[in-house]
Amino acid sequence: MKTRTFILATAALTLMAIVPNAAKAQDPFKDLTKNDVVATFKVPDIVDFVTYFLNDPIDEQRESVATEWEKYLKNEKLGKGVSFVVDKKNGYIRYEKDNDVAYPDYKNGEKDIVEYCYWNCADGLHKLFAENVKLTRNGEPEFAQLTGLYIFVYDNATQKLYRVNQTLLGLGGDVTAGEVTFDLPRFGKDIEMYANGTHKKLVWNGKGFNNK
Repeated sequence: MKTRTFILATAALTLMAIVPNAAKAQDPFKDLTKNDVVATFKVPDIVDFVTYFLNDPIDEQRESVATEWEKYLKNEKLGKGVSFVVDKKNGYIRYEKDNDVAYPDYKNGEKDIVEYCYWNCADGLHKLFAENVKLTRNGEPEFAQLTGLYIFVYDNATQKLYRVNQTLLGLGGDVTAGEVTFDLPRFGKDIEMYANGTHKKLVWNGKGFNNK
């Protein structure tokens, strides 16, 4: 049976701690440093983003996705229960693994889902790249160490992908704390957020998100 242990290799990828709301007005891109670099690559579309992001996976979940993504790129047969939606036009990729198919002796209704998308920022200088990790059992969300929303910033000039303080994007713990799930946009630009039986939108504003 598959081990359900997601190891987060660095605390830098977790949602940032709560800071005063005034911080949201700061420029989220001004303090990027070489220590925050995740990857370097040029002229990204969504396939480039995912390929370079998964080039050196740092945990079990991303390693699983990376293995299947490499098969997809080579047009090889995917693992049991694995599927991809790749929409280059709309800048969206979805990985899904049906564990009832992958592990038929341990059927429990589980699915692993990972989404990727990106936004062009209003300054014309940056892009935001998002990864959304979800786990469901019989259609209901479950939560593990790695589930959640992760946002990175791509600098068009340096061609580098950076970790970024998500609070400065309007996605701090005061907004996204607790047992929260997300749907990334395949169409449109806003993130759907579900928490405690409520549905909200994280509305794209050109350099981050407003909570509505």
